[in-house]
Amino acid sequence: MSCELLSPPFRSPRDQASVVGSLPRQLLCFLGRVSVGVEFRLFVLLALFMMSLTGFAFESPLSTPAVQSIKAAKSPLTAITRAGDRLVAVGQRGHVLVSEDAGKNWSQASVPVSSDLVAVSFASDTHGWAVGHGGVVLKTEDGGLSWVVQLDGHQSSELILDYYAQRIGDERYPDAGMLVEREKVLVEFGGTQALMDVYFENEQVGYVVGVFNRLLKTVNGGETWEPWAHRIDNPYELHFYSINAGKDGLYITGEQGMVWCLDEDSQQFVGVATPYDGTLFGSAIGSDELVVFGMRGSVFLSMDQGQNWTRLEVDSVAGITDGMIFDNGAIALVNLAGELLISSDGGSSFTAQAIIEPMPFYGLAQISSSHLALVGAEGVQELAVVAPDSSAGESSVSLFESGNVAMNRLELRHVTQ
Repeated sequence: MSCELLSPPFRSPRDQASVVGSLPRQLLCFLGRVSVGVEFRLFVLLALFMMSLTGFAFESPLSTPAVQSIKAAKSPLTAITRAGDRLVAVGQRGHVLVSEDAGKNWSQASVPVSSDLVAVSFASDTHGWAVGHGGVVLKTEDGGLSWVVQLDGHQSSELILDYYAQRIGDERYPDAGMLVEREKVLVEFGGTQALMDVYFENEQVGYVVGVFNRLLKTVNGGETWEPWAHRIDNPYELHFYSINAGKDGLYITGEQGMVWCLDEDSQQFVGVATPYDGTLFGSAIGSDELVVFGMRGSVFLSMDQGQNWTRLEVDSVAGITDGMIFDNGAIALVNLAGELLISSDGGSSFTAQAIIEPMPFYGLAQISSSHLALVGAEGVQELAVVAPDSSAGESSVSLFESGNVAMNRLELRHVTQ
């Protein structure tokens, strides 16, 4: 299942000329000869206007800059992260938002594409990358204020085909021929393949993952990329949805309950199955904990790098889209039902925090020792909640406004700092 939206077929220029040219003249002659009511005339004029729109050429989101909008902070946003003291959020139509004051006010960055962006990662206060539909990879060197394109889906396909074609017959790449044929099928099918996540361990070394076994690595800050499809155990080309790292390793999650862990010695991603056979959207990694989550409220915990798993029970069947583990071991998860789920006992139990204006949540980031920033279908929200003690008392909620961003503030008593 491709994550890209397929565009409807377009008429050839000759067909367009025929429709836009001959039909309007016929209708105009008809209007000149027949006495018709005002309502019908308006209907015909509207039809003429709609048909004239077909004459405009389609512009790819990959070549169309994101439109500046005063409502960008309330539009769908899919991911958020920290870049030093800044917050950077990305979303639909190439929107990138930056906050300098812990989420109280937001400004829209300059972005050269209008493709939907789904993930963002910063290796330092200034250097960050964002990825999304169209297979686009964007880079910033000024903390998210401006971005440039480093790679797109068309270039990725050419890179993959060339890379593996040159290695057919090389015993170190036994699947090179198969990988070439698979990429040709994707190219012939049309369109580009979405990238779903990005992770950079420093300003030079990073990875992007996506649908149909998309996995590429760079060692020079994204100036060049190397296909890594031959370095992951994924014979059925399952989609990858996240890539994340902790002190114990680098992990990818994807379809059919699969998790892949990078073996440092072999530089190979080794597949590790979970007790779940559905899609895993992401992971949260603590000092020893590896938590993966996905569809139908599915959450699993491993304390031994994925060798053994324990299902964590949450009182929800909504898809869990993002999560994080705090320094004291508390776990926070957000889901498509607009819930923030907090566990202060290592995942043994979760409590859904009351939110005045819930929305489908897609991502979260820690602002400070006492605040979270959440993004979702209606933009950005801020919550004053972090690592509640298991004996936490009553909590109070009040809604406030900050600029054009509606936020929820949730103040928990007895929080541990």
